[in-house]
Amino acid sequence: MPLRFVVAILFLCSSAVCWSGCESDDDGGAGAADTLADTGGGGGVPTGEDYYNGNASAALGAAGNEATCSLCHSNNGDLKGFSGNSFKDIAFRTAYKGGMAPTLLDGANACVTGWMGGKALTDSDPEWAALKGYLESISSATVTTPNSMAPEVLDNEAAYADKYGTGGDAAAGEAKFATTCGGCHGADVTVGTIQAYSVASLKGFEAGRIAQKVRTSGPPPSGATDASDSTPGPMPFFELPELSEQDLKDIVAYLKQ
Repeated sequence: MPLRFVVAILFLCSSAVCWSGCESDDDGGAGAADTLADTGGGGGVPTGEDYYNGNASAALGAAGNEATCSLCHSNNGDLKGFSGNSFKDIAFRTAYKGGMAPTLLDGANACVTGWMGGKALTDSDPEWAALKGYLESISSATVTTPNSMAPEVLDNEAAYADKYGTGGDAAAGEAKFATTCGGCHGADVTVGTIQAYSVASLKGFEAGRIAQKVRTSGPPPSGATDASDSTPGPMPFFELPELSEQDLKDIVAYLKQ
């Protein structure tokens, strides 16, 4: 199965959302401090934003899912520290996930079903109407460029080890891990039906395996359930604009110190 198809139907960091398992230089990234907002202001009808960062968002997934859209997607244009495209200016684009999802609903369902383990939304669902309305409210109708998808695919695990296994700063990596990865791996978050790997568990993997998972969601061309994947479980991948080469080297250095 081609990698681009696999990552298009997966939801990053269920196993690393997450291994539990979406341009600024802001490091406040992947929602390490995010908590689920009260849905609907104390039991009322959920707002569109609740379907982005509240209990209503998590409820789109499988029973017990704790991941929200905000865990992987910013709503202000930031990419740094988030595994997914920002929801800012996303609603009117002409294609999503590198062309694998032709409509906004298709793109949303790739996450809802593939990552969060939920049932696909339909055009007539009130949940989709609320989420779509929120996305449109933070989007400009003039921004229609298709969303690209560009995992960094190297030859094999050894190639990732060669590129990312040395040259990192463990102290910097600890801080970067907290802001970029801690939203899942430091918070015991369940993504779909799988709890994110703990930091202690991640430290047991080789440098190349860690880097490959971060960049591709699994060994190319495998997917989350591929028998050859030594870290089974879905994880959204981080492209270079979202996590720089040095940042990943630092994270690897922290986990392997």
